[in-house]
Amino acid sequence: MKGRKKASASGAALAMALTASLLAACGSNGGNSDSGSQASTSADASAGTPAASSSGSPATLKYLTWTYSDRTASTDAWIKDLKDKFKITIDMQNVPSEPYATMLKTKFASDDLPDLFMTHGIDKNLNFVEKMTAQPDQLADLSDLPSVQDFIPSVIESRKNNKEGKLYYVPVSTNALGVLYNKKIFSDNGIAIPTNIDEFVAACDKLKAAGIAPMAAGFKDAWTTQIIPFIAFGQYINTKDPTAKEKLATGELKYADIKADVEKVLNVQLEWADKGYFTDNFLGTDVNVASQLLATGKAAMMVTGTWQLSAVQSANPDAQIGFFALPLNAPGEKTVLPTSADEGMVVNAKSKNLEAAKQAMDEYLSADNQARIMKDLNGIPTNTKVQVDNPFTKEVQDAMGQTEVQPDWWGTGGLYNPLTTTFSMEKEQQSLVAKGTTPDQFIADFDAANAKALGQ
Repeated sequence: MKGRKKASASGAALAMALTASLLAACGSNGGNSDSGSQASTSADASAGTPAASSSGSPATLKYLTWTYSDRTASTDAWIKDLKDKFKITIDMQNVPSEPYATMLKTKFASDDLPDLFMTHGIDKNLNFVEKMTAQPDQLADLSDLPSVQDFIPSVIESRKNNKEGKLYYVPVSTNALGVLYNKKIFSDNGIAIPTNIDEFVAACDKLKAAGIAPMAAGFKDAWTTQIIPFIAFGQYINTKDPTAKEKLATGELKYADIKADVEKVLNVQLEWADKGYFTDNFLGTDVNVASQLLATGKAAMMVTGTWQLSAVQSANPDAQIGFFALPLNAPGEKTVLPTSADEGMVVNAKSKNLEAAKQAMDEYLSADNQARIMKDLNGIPTNTKVQVDNPFTKEVQDAMGQTEVQPDWWGTGGLYNPLTTTFSMEKEQQSLVAKGTTPDQFIADFDAANAKALGQ
């Protein structure tokens, strides 16, 4: 994993911001215009990827995913195109996200992989975010697919950082962690977008005094309790040492070695909970209900990933929702914006229909299909031929140009931990908020689990 990178407003700098990011999110991705209108997404007519021949023998490919619910239209269109153009039939198995990793690990262990499958991300050692390790002969190299040439070069090169120098998956979009906010509430209460921690706290206090919950929280879903600490980790630890996550994953660094900084990271969320900045019953509220609270004006903000906008807009299509980076920085310091590239599709190198699987992948990565996916997700595309006219997306891109963009908020194996660790970051963060554990115990438990996993 690479160190932090700073982005400018230019497309080239945005590309650089994506170079080393791994996983996107725990949930579905999304976005929409701040007025609730449908975003416009299209493929550039100059896209150089030629249409493939419709000739070839019929083939049926097995496809394993968890993503169908948030990109139904684009998936259906891709499947239809494969059937019409290439006589390829997709036998899709869509699995809920929680058991997906377990199912995929089982298939890897038995070397019984489907022809095509999705992953949250793969690092340079072929460790999957789903907490397993692949062998090079299980993954097909995608470097020579015609559609790959249309993607941001730095994104492609960053995915070739493995020992083989091969391209095993292509992330189709990127996400950012920050603040989704209700523009009407901010306007009605005379609140400007805060640029530092003092202004943010002042905004929360003003909202609370007006009887408005500053932030919606759905901490019943454990993964949501990680978002604020992830951002704080970037602001208070990564800015000092961009290699901290790698060192933690290898055991070179322990939380105890940087205890004061880790406590600062953990205490941000705990202090806000104590101050009453979150909506009531935040431990009994799930992320979908929290999204509704923001959408309906019962809360002014929600600290989450850009993927969450689709759920907010579904609850209230007329909600005016914007985005800004969470300013945990002191006045005069740069605000950190953690980003991560989205999941991607993988081809099983041992597929009995390998050429058909690669053809299906090439069609999946084509500019036309990527435009359809971005329309479903309202995401930030990595395919340079895809044009997105979306006010919310532009706000995210503007934030990237004004902040210190840090790729890969998750770290090795998905949770800053070795693949074999028993430490669950999300459950421990949830326990912290519930006051079932303390920062001191959190630090001790993390270091002990890491040491055991690493055999130290």
